[in-house]
Amino acid sequence: MLDRRQALVLALTAGLAAGARAEALQLVSADFPALISPHGPDAPGPLGEFLVQLCALAGWSLQPSFYPFARAIQMARTGPRVLMAPLARTSVREAQYRWLLPLYTQRYVLMGLRSRWPAGIDTAEARNATVLVLRGTVGTESLQRHGFRRLALEGNYAALLRRIDEGSADLLYGALPAVTAALRAAGRDLAHWVQGASFEQHEIWLVGSADLQPAEVQALAAALEKLKRDGGHQRLLQRLGAQPPSASS
Repeated sequence: MLDRRQALVLALTAGLAAGARAEALQLVSADFPALISPHGPDAPGPLGEFLVQLCALAGWSLQPSFYPFARAIQMARTGPRVLMAPLARTSVREAQYRWLLPLYTQRYVLMGLRSRWPAGIDTAEARNATVLVLRGTVGTESLQRHGFRRLALEGNYAALLRRIDEGSADLLYGALPAVTAALRAAGRDLAHWVQGASFEQHEIWLVGSADLQPAEVQALAAALEKLKRDGGHQRLLQRLGAQPPSASS
């Protein structure tokens, strides 16, 4: 039977172990080639590098772990102790996530091969075409609102491009920085592609699980402000070809 001193030691040890577990924070994302990715000579990509630097300034030495996009955003909802980016902030998602920091703004556009659309992408014709969307992203709802019915979902950009190549789909719809980065990463000539209509633009955020502490959120906000002051955030925008978030965010 334990005496009081042994019980106190065990309780203290358990408390320290629990505290150590509480320090385990995860940074998760999906594979967006040339944006944030575990592959290629520039891994983890410009956004990945920015997030690593952001976390370091906030006091954590983290590297991104990569999952399918739908899984990564689920982890951000359920935790435990998860940071996740990039995620577009929309009215549908508003109550589902803890929105920590706005990172940049991006447009979503239709894109297709110029050989398939030599006169440009006609929106009326595109409504009857097969359009690919990355699973879990915001594009599906927007396209449906604008009369697109032949939508197909894929788990990554490699699968989207493969279907365009084989002719089983006519267009893809996605965030312009992510799409152009994926094309470059795949060795595609952007001159062979044409942009169509843009139906929306969204701010892209870093989100976190509900169990993050207020002091941790404040440390991240302070880190972002420092990166804005020293030019690190502007360099990210330039590398992505993205716009800054709105001043009211």
